[in-house]
Amino acid sequence: MALPFALLAKIILEDLATDRSVAITGLSNTGKSTLMRALASAAGETAIKKLSGQETSLVYVDCNRAVAISARAFYEVVLRSLLEGLNDNLSEDLENKLRDHHRDVTEADSAFSASLSFNLALTELCEQLGRNLSLILDEFDEIYAALDDRALLNLRALRDRFRDRLTFVSATVRNLPTIRGRTIEGEFAELFSHSTYTMHPLSPQEAQDMLDELDLSDLDVHRNAECVELAGKHPGLLISTAQVIGKLSKDWEGDFLDAVMREAQPRAECFKIWEQLTKIEHAALISLALNVKEGLSPQRRAELVQLGIVNGDGFISPVFEYFVARRGRGSEIDTRGVFLDIDSGDVWVGGLQIPVLTDLEFRLISLLYERRDKITNKFRIVTTVWGESYLGEVDDARVEKLVSRLRSKIEPHPSNPIYLVTQRGRGYKLISNPHSSDGV
Repeated sequence: MALPFALLAKIILEDLATDRSVAITGLSNTGKSTLMRALASAAGETAIKKLSGQETSLVYVDCNRAVAISARAFYEVVLRSLLEGLNDNLSEDLENKLRDHHRDVTEADSAFSASLSFNLALTELCEQLGRNLSLILDEFDEIYAALDDRALLNLRALRDRFRDRLTFVSATVRNLPTIRGRTIEGEFAELFSHSTYTMHPLSPQEAQDMLDELDLSDLDVHRNAECVELAGKHPGLLISTAQVIGKLSKDWEGDFLDAVMREAQPRAECFKIWEQLTKIEHAALISLALNVKEGLSPQRRAELVQLGIVNGDGFISPVFEYFVARRGRGSEIDTRGVFLDIDSGDVWVGGLQIPVLTDLEFRLISLLYERRDKITNKFRIVTTVWGESYLGEVDDARVEKLVSRLRSKIEPHPSNPIYLVTQRGRGYKLISNPHSSDGV
């Protein structure tokens, strides 16, 4: 079986085959978890054996499964993952020992006891497993930021003691020193100083394979090319873009970018990327989107290239560029009341853009905005938001629940709304500017 992100996978496996730990960075939905899971497979283990001649167990650890953000929770999820991932390679005696250490970690009465049990477990594994061990630490960001120095030094000590038997692969949004905000001599992050790699954009073949897996019948060759062009080979953007374009009628002849940016999912994907960036990066991207001729400093451009959202020519994705441009024009939006940008689907309240709305939420606010400062009854809401065929299915409670969800996104204090107000027995009203309105 071919591994995804083949070029990067090959580099990682070559490093692991020479006993080097590896760190992978990349923004959300760039494929980190897909790659990590693929590495921790029979195909990954076979590839390492061909490169090194050594048997190696690659064990996937999803740090999101940790019950808390703490060292003890990290130790527990690692040992739990080892019990699950090494099931076929553990002798009965070694499996019992590992289960005992897992129990000791969960029942430990102190951080020291938990750390000791964890160290004993990995020590016995490295000494008795009879093969090399690589821990694939996915979604490592929060855990890594929260671990105390002692926990990191313990991991480093284990690696130093078993440097030809134990390696780590970490997957995070930013590189490890950036997450911690400081460097400690001998710290865990030093293990990755010469082997940190950024997720690559999808290759043309990988992009096509991803589109094929979606099985969208209306995606012909032309539309496939449009999807790849608009998404810039970013996996999350590619999927959300294809799902929009794949639903367009066969005789549709409008602007694909406009169609994509009208839908909630592509905007939500852009918002995920945006939320992971710093204010300085926000400012740089807005400058690039609105003042192309001014460009960026070489250092700032290099940083954004490293994040995989721009290249030497500009944005890798027209979809994300459109999103950034709309954010940048937010300063032009009236800071009073509610504003809905019909073209982009963005909603601004008090001069601030709110989080991306679901499809139903957007339909509701579009209706209310069209009729702002007028009462809209529940009958009209149901027929417009859900459709006339739902008249007998959508009851008052369902309408009220949708209104409540929308309020949670647009109201400063949802329990005391000032924009989306209820007219008891009559319906709802969107107050475009409550500060100048006569009120309700």
